[in-house]
Formats: sequence, C-alpha cells, structure tokens
Amino acid sequence: MTTQPLDTLSAERWARLREELRRCELRRGAWYPVLSVAPDEAVLVVRRRGVIIPLAYLEITHTRPDRWTFLARERYAVCPNCAERVAVGQPPARMRCGKCRGVFEMEPAAEAVVTA
Repeated sequence: MTTQPLDTLSAERWARLREELRRCELRRGAWYPVLSVAPDEAVLVVRRRGVIIPLAYLEITHTRPDRWTFLARERYAVCPNCAERVAVGQPPARMRCGKCRGVFEMEPAAEAVVTA
C-alpha cells in the first residue's frame, strides 16, 4: 500500500503534536493535514484516515509548513514534506531530505519541539 505524499494534499490547516501524547498514532515533529476543528478536538489525516486528537496537545497553523522540525531531546529532524526522520547533531540552517529530495530550512531554535 502506498501513501499519498503530503505535498499532494491540500488543507487549510496543518497540525503537529505540541507535547507527547501516549497511545497516539502521530509521530512527534511531523505535520498532518487538519480535516476539522471542534472546540476541544481536531480531526487530522493520519495514514489516509481521520484521527481525533485533543486540541490541548496540538499546534495548528494556517499555512503549509515548509521547514524541518527539530526535536531537541531526540536529536533528529522531521521533513516538512514527507515526514522522514533524520538524525542530526547540531542542526544545519538548510538540509536536503534523503527520501523526497526536497531542500528546506530548519525551523528557528525558538520553535524547536522539546518533549518532556
């Protein structure tokens, strides 16, 4: 089974985990298209199906992410296009994804995802 690349999906909003959520299908650092938002939860596209996640755990944006997410504690970055994980020590300013071949800037350190 092949999954649809994120760059072929159109969405008005995108979301990623803000903090760790146990028993969750979302990968930390990866962005997911948002299908709908209710007062206390959102429905995200995860592996081609809708998954309900409490809003308290999400960061939601109205523009498609175009920068690598750097997970400081785990020392890896997540591609904004295909969600590939890449181990990094000191994150570079720009990096090419080995999977989708896209070249993207790294998100600023202030925005880096830090999980407890």
